[in-house]
Amino acid sequence: MRDFKKDFPIFENNPGLIFMDSTASSQKPAFVIDWIKEYLENDYSNIHRWAYSLAERSEDLYEKSKKKVADFIGADSWREVIYTYNANYALNFIAWSLGKSEFLKKWDKVLVSIVEHHSNIVPWLILKDEIGIEIEYINVDEDFNLDLDDLRSKLDENVKIVSVTHVSNVTGQIFDLEKVGEIVKDYNKDILFIADASQSFPHFKVDVKKINCDMIFFTAHKVMADSWLGVWWAKTELLDKMKPIFSWGWAISWVKKFEYKDNNSLPEKFEVWTPNMSGAVSLLKALEYIDSIGWYEKIEEVENELIEYTVEKWKNIKEKYDIKILWSLNPKNRVWVFSFLVPGIHSIDLADALAEEDICIRAGQHCAEPFLQSENCSHTCRMSLYIYNDKNEIDRFFELLDKVINKLK
Repeated sequence: MRDFKKDFPIFENNPGLIFMDSTASSQKPAFVIDWIKEYLENDYSNIHRWAYSLAERSEDLYEKSKKKVADFIGADSWREVIYTYNANYALNFIAWSLGKSEFLKKWDKVLVSIVEHHSNIVPWLILKDEIGIEIEYINVDEDFNLDLDDLRSKLDENVKIVSVTHVSNVTGQIFDLEKVGEIVKDYNKDILFIADASQSFPHFKVDVKKINCDMIFFTAHKVMADSWLGVWWAKTELLDKMKPIFSWGWAISWVKKFEYKDNNSLPEKFEVWTPNMSGAVSLLKALEYIDSIGWYEKIEEVENELIEYTVEKWKNIKEKYDIKILWSLNPKNRVWVFSFLVPGIHSIDLADALAEEDICIRAGQHCAEPFLQSENCSHTCRMSLYIYNDKNEIDRFFELLDKVINKLK
């Protein structure tokens, strides 16, 4: 098997580092890092309304980035791809635009799952306070799959939006969004189906037509690109009807002293800010890197092997210390995310002790407090892997986890 770690300079520059926090943010391959440097040194410029070659080359790269994303997700046009600051910003933008467009009104209902990241909860709660919409939670079953019967039971005439994650950032479970899309659209084709692909896009192909969703959003930094770039995709007919919540820059056709005219062309209508050009280039190159290593098939091949290996390791230590896990022991239908709680030890203390051994994991609430509350947890540790991890690192993690638990108990 190819040693992907060699593609990531951070490991050469930090000997002994074992990075197991990729669900929070992934490391970057030299291919991406070198291209950002290349771009900033040779082609950087602002785009639109240009008359010089630097800006022309920058705009070409920006459009290539959008076209690459559109190709990866199966979109009809790159103009349906909107770049924002991050996934959280994308959903805030979506929610407020839907409110401004009067798609959502008082007493309308939004369904989300209980495992959602706060990014897919708080914007709807703000609209609940502002315009009086309602929010209801879809439960998960004992294996942390979305409870489809519960979804069916909660669909009614007031539901205008179903917005759910594709993969939980706590459980790692992959939701069957094809089935969700089928259920939602069979009930009422006018219900908007929105998918958070932040934890799925880095791991496997996300096909918007296969899912039959109306919108998706995700963030670039989790898929080996730079930070401060979010992606929002929606169908053209929906974007045409929506009103942006901001208006300046490229979203404006003209401005007079006491009036202005919106620019209704896509994607300019929604990209009102100076673009994150190096971020767009980094995402283009991250997706080209995925192409170069054998596309998602290679990522899934490595992932599936390490998941099975890791689950077996967890089975042994779980019983030894009565560890609470917030994921299914079934290695199928999941990504390599493993959240856990050791009785009698605070998660932050455990993470700090592992950090002293150069093992990076995350501790806390993972921006998923409603789910943790439903599981009677106030905090957990989370170990998450990516293609630069290997079995030796997994062995080392469990060896030190055993040592640290004994030390802290």
